[in-house]
Amino acid sequence: MLGWAAAAVLAALLVGGAAAAVTPPTGVCARCHETESALAAAGGHSITLACADCHTDRRPDRVGRRHRASRACAECHDLPAHPKAALRGRAATRACLACHEPHGSPNLALVGPDVRRPGRRRAARVVFTTPDGAAPGGFTDPAHPGAGLCEVCHRKTDVYRANGRGAPHFGDACTVCHPHEAAFRPVVNDANCGICHAAEGARFALPSRHSAAFACSACHAEVAPAAGPGHRAVTACADCHANATHAPGGAAMPCTQCHDPHGTANTHLVLETITTPAGAARPIVFTTLAGRADGGFAGATAPGTGVCEICHTTTRFYRADGGGEPHFTDSCLPCHRHADGFRPQ
Repeated sequence: MLGWAAAAVLAALLVGGAAAAVTPPTGVCARCHETESALAAAGGHSITLACADCHTDRRPDRVGRRHRASRACAECHDLPAHPKAALRGRAATRACLACHEPHGSPNLALVGPDVRRPGRRRAARVVFTTPDGAAPGGFTDPAHPGAGLCEVCHRKTDVYRANGRGAPHFGDACTVCHPHEAAFRPVVNDANCGICHAAEGARFALPSRHSAAFACSACHAEVAPAAGPGHRAVTACADCHANATHAPGGAAMPCTQCHDPHGTANTHLVLETITTPAGAARPIVFTTLAGRADGGFAGATAPGTGVCEICHTTTRFYRADGGGEPHFTDSCLPCHRHADGFRPQ
């Protein structure tokens, strides 16, 4: 009985044509490569690629060992190897295949169901069905410590080790700080600042002119690439803002005495709680630029609680104790401009 290749050649000759190139019929690869074809049915590369896209013909019309070439992963994927990013060629492809099954997998991102671990003969069984961090089927498995995708190989890391031990660590998706593009080395960028700086990140998510115009790196330039104390600089407010600071009695107050540059529930980044020069922490609601009004510069129903009043103890008007002589009720700003340090003009 003729094989498919021989039959195709014979048919071409019978109609007078030359058998210059013969394309294997659909599914013919599966006759010999049953395991790979079964994996391909799970999705992944098989959705957009045919076998011949990655396996070019070395010996046309013949089958046997090495009758097809295998393309290197780097020919299509510009991603460094892990854990050694400098690997190239076949060594880099072998590193990719330690974690990925290019034919198909029930796991996400073609992560193979069995991950080959450096220095160990036995592969580790892995379930990776969600991109979450600490979650069943995620990068780390809180129900089975040491069994997650990012854990099974780790023996010397400080966190998430294969033995189920390690120091407490973040539960967010690992790739937020350890992207594949960086060979999973830790990377600090605007997208992951909020993981370490959760309070600042939550405030920065509030609407403000800062958050609308800037990312974290606009005010915090890189000092060191690795996260840790002092790894980012802090831009001085005066580098962008020409406003004079408030200086009652000649002693200039820092901008952060009244403002939080990351964000607040108040307008103009005014703090929700301001510590007065006397040391008292006073809650503040500042939602309007009106003068004497609730949520404005001076409290209407609760005199002494406005942002312009809480620090005043010796002024003639609008004092913290709710007293003082009658004064204008319009916005304070026309006469007491921030640009002039709130001195009357």
